[in-house]
Order: sequence, then C-alpha cells, then structure tokens
Amino acid sequence: MMKKFVKPFMKLLSKVLLIGLIGFVATFALYITNGENKLIYYVIRPFLNKHYDSQERDRKI
Repeated sequence: MMKKFVKPFMKLLSKVLLIGLIGFVATFALYITNGENKLIYYVIRPFLNKHYDSQERDRKI
C-alpha cells in the first residue's frame, strides 16, 4: 500500500525540483549578465520615452 503512494510522490517531487532548478539557473543567468537592466534600458525605457513625449503638455517649461 505504501508503494502506491511513494512512487507518484517521488515523480512529482522530481518534477518540482527540476522546474525549480531550471528557474534558478535562468534567474541566475539574468543576474550574472545584468539582463534585467539591459531589458529596461533597451526595451522598456524607449517605450516609456515615446509614450511620455507624445503626451500633450498644459504649459511650457
């Protein structure tokens, strides 16, 4: 009876650990390559600049 519980549990545990390991490696690679800052600088910032530059202003500075 115990074998029926242990085998599926071990399969599930191994899958969860594998997904966790892959997630850790991916986030570690982003950290080492400074990927999140490069993403912000090359993708998000130009989009935000374009968005805010296109807005109408009430007054001139």
